[in-house]
Amino acid sequence: MRPINWTEFLQELGESKHKELNEDLLKQIVKLPKEKMSFSQLENYINNEFQATKQKDRSKWHQKDKYLLIWCVAKLAELKNIKFNELHEQKVFEQLASILELPKQFLLVKWMSLLKQNLREIRWTKEEDEILIELRKKYPNNDWTIIAEEFVYITKNVRYQKQIRERFNNVINPLINKGPFTHEEKQQIMLKAYQMKKNWAGISKQMPGRTDNKIKNQYNSIVKKIAKKIHYEKIDLKTEQQILEYIQKYNTYDPDELASQIENDNRNSSPIKVEHPNDNSNTSNSQLNIQHHVPIVQSVPFFFSSQYQNYYQTRYIGYPIYILKPKTPNNP
Repeated sequence: MRPINWTEFLQELGESKHKELNEDLLKQIVKLPKEKMSFSQLENYINNEFQATKQKDRSKWHQKDKYLLIWCVAKLAELKNIKFNELHEQKVFEQLASILELPKQFLLVKWMSLLKQNLREIRWTKEEDEILIELRKKYPNNDWTIIAEEFVYITKNVRYQKQIRERFNNVINPLINKGPFTHEEKQQIMLKAYQMKKNWAGISKQMPGRTDNKIKNQYNSIVKKIAKKIHYEKIDLKTEQQILEYIQKYNTYDPDELASQIENDNRNSSPIKVEHPNDNSNTSNSQLNIQHHVPIVQSVPFFFSSQYQNYYQTRYIGYPIYILKPKTPNNP
C-alpha cells in the first residue's frame, strides 16, 4: 500500500464512506463506544477537534477518537478486502499512520486496547515462547518495539509490547534463577528495599538472575511474617516503613530475632510518668526515661518533732513524701 492522506482515503472510499458500519460483525471483535457518529459528524470532528488536539496530547484517547479509529480500520479493511486477523500482516496500521498522521505503533496499541478479548487471558503457546526467545537473541539491546512488531508479524497473534517484554523477562528468559532465595539474597532484598525505596527494577539489576516480580513477591512474604510476629494488625505504609527501619537497625530480617530485639529495647527503656507543676490537669502525657529511685530525706530526732510541721509534698517524681518545717510564732 502506498501512503495516502485523509482526503485521498475518502476519495478511494467513494460513496461507501456514507455506508453504516457492520456493527454486528464489529461487536464480535471490538468494544464499540456508546457515542457514535454519522459520516458528516465524523468528518467535522477530524477536521476540527481531532486536528486541534492531535499535536497537543494524543495520550488522551476519547470516545470519539475510539470511534474514529474503528471506522477507519473497518473501512480500510473493507476497501482492501482484508480480514481483521490480517490487519498487521497487511500493513494496515502503516496506512492508518499516514491517513491520521499518528505513529503506527501508537495506533496499533490503541487498536489492541479495543479488542473484545483480553489479550492477557490468551494462554501463551510453546511456539510463541520459542519465537520470542529467538527474537530476543536477534535484538539484544532492549528493542522491544521492533521485537513486538516482528513477533506479531511472524505469529499472526496480536500481543501488547509490554506483555511480550514481561513474558520474556519474568518467565522464559534462560538466565532466570528459578531456585529458592538464599539467606543472603533475602537479607539483600530487605536492606535494598529500604535504601532504594522499593525500586524493584533497580534491585533486580543488582541481583543477576532474579526478576523484579520475584523479588517483590519475596519481599511481601517476609514483611507479612514479621508483621504477624510483632503483632501488627494491619500492614500500611507507616507500619511497613517501621519494619524496614527495624531491619536496618538490627541487621536481620528474621521475625523471631526482630521480635526479641524489639522486646529487649522496650524493656530497657520503660517510661515513668512525670507530673509537671505547671500542668493544670491531674495527669500529664509527658514521659521521661529515668532510673527508678526514691528521694532520700534526712530523719528528724524525736525530741525536736514538736517544733516541726508536716507538709505533704508531691513534686518529687512519682513518690509523695513528707517534709518537716520548723514552727514559728506566726505559724503554730
